Amino acid sequence: MTRPASEIPGPVVPGFTRIITALSPVRLPFDSLQYAIDNAARYGRLYGIYLGDSATYVLTDPALAHEMLVERAGEFHKAEMLRHAVGGLIGNGLLTSEGDFWRRQRRLAQPAFHFQRITAYGDTMVASALARMANWRTGETRDIAQDMMAITLEIVNKTLFGTDVREQTERIGQLTLTILEAANDRLISYAPVWERLFKTQQRREEAAKRELFALIEGIIASHRDQPDRGDLLSMLLAARDEDGQPMSARQLRDEVVTLFVAGHETTANALDWAFFTLAQNPEAEARLREEISTLGGRPPTMADLPNLPYSEQVMKEVLRLFPPAAGMTREPIHDLDLGGYRFPKGANLAISTYAMHRDPTLFPDPLRFDPERFSPAREGELPKHAYLPFGAGPRICIGNVFAMFEARLILIAVLQRFRLAVAPGFKVRAEQLFTTRPRGGLKMVLSAA
Repeated sequence: MTRPASEIPGPVVPGFTRIITALSPVRLPFDSLQYAIDNAARYGRLYGIYLGDSATYVLTDPALAHEMLVERAGEFHKAEMLRHAVGGLIGNGLLTSEGDFWRRQRRLAQPAFHFQRITAYGDTMVASALARMANWRTGETRDIAQDMMAITLEIVNKTLFGTDVREQTERIGQLTLTILEAANDRLISYAPVWERLFKTQQRREEAAKRELFALIEGIIASHRDQPDRGDLLSMLLAARDEDGQPMSARQLRDEVVTLFVAGHETTANALDWAFFTLAQNPEAEARLREEISTLGGRPPTMADLPNLPYSEQVMKEVLRLFPPAAGMTREPIHDLDLGGYRFPKGANLAISTYAMHRDPTLFPDPLRFDPERFSPAREGELPKHAYLPFGAGPRICIGNVFAMFEARLILIAVLQRFRLAVAPGFKVRAEQLFTTRPRGGLKMVLSAA
């Protein structure tokens, strides 16, 4: 018998908290990554978070996630709160668009991410990492999070724009961080009264958005009358739909902004977690270093990656523990049944990837870093649909292959030259700022490899 979604068990945010959050920029408890894990353990793989008259229904069930993302993907849209929070800041790109418009944009952008195209960027990825490391010195303490952000920013600059516009892209990177922080606040802070009274933050967000759009539009304009440079922007400019029509200027801008915002922060964070996790697991690091030693000290290439399978296992396990996005939100476009409950049109549903990946019934001893989970002998034994670092179905991350190649090449290049240990006294904690990143950076001490 199907029951109404309102009967789904879950925590009720206390009335006092609701009053406080209406009057001040207080973040609700589900800002915490651990909160999703605790709720799933207490209430099960489908629970509700109830705040006044609104509810968010959280899934950590692989079968239900697959049903939402793959089998019945056409019956769901990205949640309105996500589209408002993010789309209002980065435009109507692949991340936030819907329906026929999204399908057209995805078809136009997809060729830029074909395997053959991506493999051509391998040397650029490694060169960017080597250039950054040229300033590293053994014995020094560095914020590896800043370094990884700089490397991936350089890579997205060169692969997306195909030219050296470092001064502009550094500013774009600063604006991107401002926008990501704003998007996160819009998602997890419920402060309607506060926002109406104090417009300073809103004005700061709008100023960052206007400047970001202007910079991107300027770079696009400089590309329009030039031949194909072999970069992603050139491909997007040349793309035509089935009617022979290119993207409009606004569509192109929104897609470029989306690719820039999504194209460097996620990989940088994944690398942060890789270096941190390897530093805590010397046996895994030793095995990876042994594999890397087969290169004889020369920089890695795309052609080397098939012969370095443990590096892929390491990155897959890192993304299990620290998925780029801790969750994915959807809302049904009509009333529908799911998991034995009836959900009304527009209900807020969220898949907690972070909690699913740390469910002990899906991944035994889930907090243990074990790259062997993804070995050829064991990967096939993983529960179906339980591993979703890049989503699934038609809206799977368009840059997932690019990101994995990039992360592996940078990881290998760094480990060839250095060992990294967490700085004494530095506490590493995960936080969700649109993506899962180390709070306050990642201070690590360098030593010779």
